[in-house]
Amino acid sequence: MIAFIHSRLAPFKHLSFRRYFMVQTLSMIGTWSHDLARAWIIVEMMGKAAALGLMLLAVALPTFLLILQGGVIVDKLEVRRVMFTTKAILACSAIALAAITEFGHIELWHLLVFGILEGLVMAFDSPAEQAIRYRLVPREDFQQAITLASSNFHLARMMGPLVAGALMAHHGPSLVFLVDGVSYLGVLIALTNLPLQPPPRRSKSTDEGSLPALFEGFQYLLKTPNLRYPMYQLLLTICLILPQIVVVFRTFVREKFHLTSGEFGYVFSLPALGALTGALLYALWKPHKPINTLRVSIPALLLSYLLVPLAPTIQLTSMIMAVGGLFSYLTFASLTITIHLAVSEEFRGRIGSLIGLGFLAIGPMMSFPMGAMADALGFAPTVWALSALFGALSAWLAFRHWLVVRASTNP
Repeated sequence: MIAFIHSRLAPFKHLSFRRYFMVQTLSMIGTWSHDLARAWIIVEMMGKAAALGLMLLAVALPTFLLILQGGVIVDKLEVRRVMFTTKAILACSAIALAAITEFGHIELWHLLVFGILEGLVMAFDSPAEQAIRYRLVPREDFQQAITLASSNFHLARMMGPLVAGALMAHHGPSLVFLVDGVSYLGVLIALTNLPLQPPPRRSKSTDEGSLPALFEGFQYLLKTPNLRYPMYQLLLTICLILPQIVVVFRTFVREKFHLTSGEFGYVFSLPALGALTGALLYALWKPHKPINTLRVSIPALLLSYLLVPLAPTIQLTSMIMAVGGLFSYLTFASLTITIHLAVSEEFRGRIGSLIGLGFLAIGPMMSFPMGAMADALGFAPTVWALSALFGALSAWLAFRHWLVVRASTNP
């Protein structure tokens, strides 16, 4: 049993991983608190899913335009320096938003401007964040490092709404934004002397220019079946699943059950609790072939989303969303771990930028039309239609991948 636990927690024997894990967890709690406080302001101000989707669109557009370039830059430059710059800008931005909210009159256009700034910064921060994780531990500990890093992400995603709800009930959203800004301090201190594994060998195209490097990265993805299928499925899940929880569910549940700010934070910590449970289970389980988890996780995720509109009480709605959070984690973890275990080191920044493109740009960009769809057609028809589309396209991708695998094993 001791050996089993030791193998699952192996990344913690490395000083770099321990140090970064702790400070990043605190920072991400601040980030998720910020996210919920911003959503609360918009829902209270306008009460429309499309308005919340517009906020996410403002963040997503600059990320969409620049994140692939950000991946190339991360492959070229010292990743620690890139991250120090991005985290410092995000800290200053959060503190400035706190001042406007506290001493001025916050309006939607303020949030949109800060959202655009956040999107610009995240275009470089996301690929740097993904690249630095794989220099905290040796390659043999990659899978567990990815899983444990995901657990701290979802721990923060669970704690962030709780912290935001408590702070907003005590003082208001400005205090949430201030706490978020201060939470970056630990990351900045850690980055100044964080020991890292040696950098990987670089592709010649990263020294020749950005366009050849980007083209080489796309070619590598398209010619590698073990990367192509999980990347397509990941992007599909991001496009059709994430916008439902961050826009459609938030608006619907707030309006249907007339939640206070504290209740709003509590309810939306539960999907993250489900995801955190999934992360802990995954860390203990450590599947030999992570991709096989999709056989259970995708059908269960689909079923939970189909059931949310039918729940008559907030308690049952929260429980179903928690189950959905668990299986959404298992789906995302299986896909991202499969990608990172298969990718060559010289392409890690660029493939990481594609993953970031999905989570930070494509998914949020889909939030706006999905929010407008929910406002126009109603919550239940929107959720059912999007979930059915997700199930059908996932089955098609899995079948296509099965044909490729069968053809390669039976030439």
